[in-house]
Amino acid sequence: MKTRWFMLAALPMLVSACAHMDYAGQSFPPTQHVDLYFSEANVDREYMVMGELTGTGDQLVSTQKLQDQMVEKAREKGADGVVILGLEHFQSGENTNYSESTTQGKTKKGKTVTTTSGSSTTSSEESKRIRALLIKYKAPAAQP
Repeated sequence: MKTRWFMLAALPMLVSACAHMDYAGQSFPPTQHVDLYFSEANVDREYMVMGELTGTGDQLVSTQKLQDQMVEKAREKGADGVVILGLEHFQSGENTNYSESTTQGKTKKGKTVTTTSGSSTTSSEESKRIRALLIKYKAPAAQP
């Protein structure tokens, strides 16, 4: 019985520990290699911006996992590079748990007395978001 309750309690954490990718822009045939940049100034080739990719996940998702999934999405969309624009942490919601208990008893005079008590806890839900540009090089890399 305890095992079943533990599994039910753990299920929301497992379900929520995921990343979501949201892309707006052009697509090309998939690529095999994607370069990763942390500033547009670091891109040393001419390129066009294909679109913007946003990766979002809760605190259970590592920033590295988000970044890896963004590079994979860039391959699927045919990008040659990903330019990370920024990382932000934000409050995505709140979760409130309330519990209540009721007890009944009798007074010395035989009257029934009902006592109800309750408590609540509220926690904030934190998430993270990485924004990036997907880029396509205008010309093939120069051969040495």
